[in-house]
Amino acid sequence: MNLKINLLFVLLLLLSVAIQCVFGNFPIYFFAFPLDVLLSMFWIGGMVYVYREKRSSRFVQLWLSPQCTYWTLGWFLAACLVVGLCPQLSASEIAEKTGVLSRLGCYHFTSSWPFVMGLFVLLTHLAMITLRRCFHAGRNRWRFVLNHAGLWLALFAGVVGSAEEQTLRMPVFRQSPNNEAFTEQETKVYLPTALQLTDFVVEYYPNGAPRHFSAEVSIDGRPAHLEVNHPYAANWADDYYLTSYDTQSPQPQYCVVQIVREPLKYLMWTGIVMMLCGSCLLFLAGPDRRIKSNVLVK
Repeated sequence: MNLKINLLFVLLLLLSVAIQCVFGNFPIYFFAFPLDVLLSMFWIGGMVYVYREKRSSRFVQLWLSPQCTYWTLGWFLAACLVVGLCPQLSASEIAEKTGVLSRLGCYHFTSSWPFVMGLFVLLTHLAMITLRRCFHAGRNRWRFVLNHAGLWLALFAGVVGSAEEQTLRMPVFRQSPNNEAFTEQETKVYLPTALQLTDFVVEYYPNGAPRHFSAEVSIDGRPAHLEVNHPYAANWADDYYLTSYDTQSPQPQYCVVQIVREPLKYLMWTGIVMMLCGSCLLFLAGPDRRIKSNVLVK
């Protein structure tokens, strides 16, 4: 059994590397709404069905085996090391890179086939062991389920939500409203809302360097206060960050707002809260002091 599991994961790893070298990075943006929802429902429903109906099959036992845990965790940790050791660059910077690291997608590794494949097998394994504990009553069932389901939900939201994530930069002028923003690839995007600068305040150090600045912005007539490192939540998905301003004029005539769009951020936070609740239950319950009946306690 262990030999088959080792062979399977080696083949999956080699397959992901081969696809990466031939086709380039995984097409994350292809799996945008509603395709991501449909595929996710099919995947989750398939895992529940397979576990309930084919629990004793070799396929299910493979995903529940400790050997699968070693492979999935090792693969994911190795991928995290690549992300940490290799600089993650923009699309324009990656286009200028050549060599083996560029071919393997190391400069934007979170969208590479080896990373996506490794995360997929980790989430599948994590879901299967969570389902096993859900269907079996036990003293520590809920703390186990909260910890593992919360981790699964946080990772799942990060992966699926990446197809919908977007970072835009938008100049906001004092003279007139503007709804033109730019992506990281310098592509122009027209937003459904228009922003206009109404007031700007700058505080300086004694040497003349700016210490703190804030802006009052009108969003389709609705006032909003923006500060550095204090995002304004425009809606459930969009956060506005004040990043820069007009330094050439005594009274700034424009500022630059960064719009970060994360539709599944609350789903990710839900997973984190679930892990915190599971950790609290783990702390309150203490260590497992159950003793086998054949052990004599003095």
